[in-house]
Amino acid sequence: MMKAVMYGAGNVGRGFIAELLTEAGYEVVFLDVNQTLIDCINCDKGYRQVVVAEQNFEKRIENVRAVNSMNAEEAAAEIADCDLLATAVGANILPRIVPIIAKGLQKRWASGNDAPLNILICENLNHVDAILKAALRQSLDSSEYAKLDSLVGFVETSIGRMIPVMTADVVAQDPTVIYVEPYRFLPYDSDAVKGELPKIPNTVPFSPFTFYVERKLFVHNMGHLLCALLGRMKGYTYTWESVEDAEIYALCKSA
Repeated sequence: MMKAVMYGAGNVGRGFIAELLTEAGYEVVFLDVNQTLIDCINCDKGYRQVVVAEQNFEKRIENVRAVNSMNAEEAAAEIADCDLLATAVGANILPRIVPIIAKGLQKRWASGNDAPLNILICENLNHVDAILKAALRQSLDSSEYAKLDSLVGFVETSIGRMIPVMTADVVAQDPTVIYVEPYRFLPYDSDAVKGELPKIPNTVPFSPFTFYVERKLFVHNMGHLLCALLGRMKGYTYTWESVEDAEIYALCKSA
């Protein structure tokens, strides 16, 4: 069975990426620092996902386990023999996980594993592929640069799925549950892939990816902003109220 390491068991990791990867047949290993969350995932051998729609429905995400990334050796060992790596830790945390990824790559290459490893980078940061690669170079020996260049794919993605904020009461009752919207498409930079990326449901290849990123910024995000701004001007509280206003809908659609 293929194994994917999901660095970050937060909203995006649990609410989006792990779902797609398990549907593709991967065993997903979360790396995280929240021991309560780790223990619950390992105890339940999965977690609940609640899709928020006109009628909410639940699905269970299985074939997952979790490891505390504070144990650098154990975390690096998971990376060393995985078939795919993904990160969703947040731009501010990304530099902190670089040493463990580097250690995992070194273990991988030392064992003779020269299979390509693609990293799906699910972070909200411009040019994050170049940033992550540069940071890894600083954590590796210069003799390993050639393998980094030829064997590691730094694959940018664009996260469009919205994860509603859950109340403290909901989290207290079930630390692993995650609420999501129905939309679940994951565009990625097809030019950055090393070797072949196994077919993963709802992933969408784009080339050149910079065009997609700019389209999302100036069209998709603009639509959200305009809808919120016009709704506030009309005294609405929620986005759905704005969308149901015919005038606001027409203006957003036209924009």
